[in-house]
Amino acid sequence: MFYKDGKKRIHSNLGNFLTHLALAIWISDNGCWVKSGVNIFCNAFTLKEVKLLIKLLSNNFGLSCNVQNIGILNKYSIYIQSKSIPKLRKITSLFIHNTMLYKLGLYGKIYSSK
Repeated sequence: MFYKDGKKRIHSNLGNFLTHLALAIWISDNGCWVKSGVNIFCNAFTLKEVKLLIKLLSNNFGLSCNVQNIGILNKYSIYIQSKSIPKLRKITSLFIHNTMLYKLGLYGKIYSSK
């Protein structure tokens, strides 16, 4: 589903699979804490696909995001804005491993959504 002719792609029904668990894994793999938000690197995807991913993050989770050019031609990341970080922490807290909490700006903390 994610590869066509050996190239990564975004399938049109990805939103059906983008769960809290999937988001936690995605951030654990491709995310990093930057300033007061989270960057998710999307180097393998086109600008159109990155915009679709942002739409899915907004529709599925109500997260405020924008596209960032990472300084390499046609390479992008998704920046999850600081105003969405409390919501992001809440929806991923049950699934993200304690060793990955630094990617949410939580250094050495055990996070609970309670």
